[in-house]
Amino acid sequence: MHTRFILVFLPALATGCKAVDCGDGTTERNGMCVPSSETVAPAGCGPGTMLQGDLCVPRLPPTRCDPQTTAPDVDSMGVTTCIGTSAGCSTKLPCPAPTDGTQTICGQIYSFETGEPFATASPSGAKCACPATSGPCALGIKAFDAVVFAMSNGTAGGLATGEVYIDDCGRYRVSNIVMPSGPLIALGFDDADPTKAGPMGITNAVGIATGKGVAATKDLDAFVVAPATTAGWVGAGVPFDASNGIFAAVFRGSRTGTELAAGVAITRNGSPDGNHDYYFASGATGRVTLDAAATQTGANGTGLFNITSPMLTDLYSGIGGLAAGCVWDQHPGASVRFVVFVQTFRPTNAPSMTCSL
Repeated sequence: MHTRFILVFLPALATGCKAVDCGDGTTERNGMCVPSSETVAPAGCGPGTMLQGDLCVPRLPPTRCDPQTTAPDVDSMGVTTCIGTSAGCSTKLPCPAPTDGTQTICGQIYSFETGEPFATASPSGAKCACPATSGPCALGIKAFDAVVFAMSNGTAGGLATGEVYIDDCGRYRVSNIVMPSGPLIALGFDDADPTKAGPMGITNAVGIATGKGVAATKDLDAFVVAPATTAGWVGAGVPFDASNGIFAAVFRGSRTGTELAAGVAITRNGSPDGNHDYYFASGATGRVTLDAAATQTGANGTGLFNITSPMLTDLYSGIGGLAAGCVWDQHPGASVRFVVFVQTFRPTNAPSMTCSL
């Protein structure tokens, strides 16, 4: 018994090799026992380091972007990325996250008819200085509480913003949008000239929406839809008037990027509705001429839906055109008179599965 007793405590005895053994709540520092909560003096940290707790850690200089060739893009974690500004339209706009509780939304404006960026004939990436009569520099952008805007049929819900930036590439940034009371922020795109609002100018009033609460929302697709295009749709039986808007669904084939998905039928609350949807010819890459016989998206990944209620209680999505493990995300939709509301849908994980797209 005596021998076993000594062996059990040998590990404890073996640890007593320090000159000073300090009790609980203290630590040895320079041969003395001091409270473990006591920190070292800042002067004890070497060059290029700083005190965090009782440890000296590297002190990194703040990121500085060359103002001649780059612009800072600060994310919600405070990480700064320098975005090139001298590459014309080939780079994305910086989309820094606000720190004052507002939201910034950035993206690219596209021609709905062609799917191509809505840019001037020879864009350089220059900021639009004055309203033009054509191209992206003829546009204005306003922010709205999407729920209030829909339920008021487009007459209320405006939100205050900071700078609204558009360049001749068709890139846009709406900064420091004040948070709405509802869950969604809508952006409205129309002619900057108020005498050409709605179908009187280069585009109909076009709306897009995104969730609030993301400090910087990047890569949100926006569109312009020419009045001649909607006139053709009306001729094919799509209601678009003082009582009806158009809900346009664009199905992207992956979580990011611009790939389009064919073979998708629009659903409302989980079910297709063949009495209110419209599609283009299967091989059509443009979005101008509707095909009365089509029942799902073709090469342009797009369908139109006649929503008959201004309420945002119905959820819209799609069925078909996806790999196993994937479903289309869901978004609320409403009809706002004389507004083409464009919603982009992307694949997401099916319940208890992982989507590879």
